Amino acid sequence: MQVNKIEKNIAKAEYTTTAVKPDQFPTNGWPEVAFVGRSNVGKSSLINALVNRKKLARTSQHPGKTRTINFFNIEDRLYFVDLPGYGYAKVSKSESAKWGQMVDGYLQDRPQLKHIFLLMDIRHEPSAMDKQIHEWCVHYHLPYSIIATKSDKIKKSQVPKHLAVIRKTLGEEQPPLPFSSESWEGREELWEVIDTVCAK
Repeated sequence: MQVNKIEKNIAKAEYTTTAVKPDQFPTNGWPEVAFVGRSNVGKSSLINALVNRKKLARTSQHPGKTRTINFFNIEDRLYFVDLPGYGYAKVSKSESAKWGQMVDGYLQDRPQLKHIFLLMDIRHEPSAMDKQIHEWCVHYHLPYSIIATKSDKIKKSQVPKHLAVIRKTLGEEQPPLPFSSESWEGREELWEVIDTVCAK
C-alpha cells in the first residue's frame, strides 16, 4: 500500500558512537528511544525512514548485522538507539548470551532511556524471543510500544487480522502500530510518540 509521505523536516541526523559497555555510552544526558527486535525485522530501515535518510543506519540482507549498540544524534536533542537483533540461528549461543547481557544492561540501567520500540514482523506470529522481551518489558515496568514492521508486504485487507494475532499472542489491549519503511505508513504516528515521550 502506498500512502502520502508526511515530511517531517529532520535537519540533523548522524551517527554518534558504537558501544558494547556502559562507559562507551554518550554522556550529555539527551533523552533516548531504543529500537529492538529480532534480526532482519527492519530496525535500520525504520530508523532511516523516520529521519528521511537512506543510509544513516546500515541495512543488510544478512540477519545479525548489528552486533553493537549504535547511537544516532537526532537534531542535537535526542538519540535513536539501534540495539542488536536477536534470535538468529547462525550466531553462537555464547555470542547470543553476550548480546543479551549487553542489551539487558542498557535497557535496565539507562536513566536517559525514555521509550522502547519493540519491532515485530507483521507477517508472522511473535516468536518465543519476541514474547520473552515483551514479558521482560512488562515485568520491569519499562515504557514500550509495539511496532508491526513491513506492513507493505501484505494486502491492506489483511493488516487488521495480522495485527490482531500479534495483540492476542502478547496479551495486549491495543493492537500494534503498523509501519512500512517503503510507504512510510505509521511514520507520523511514531514521531508523535517520540516527541511526546522525549518532552517529559
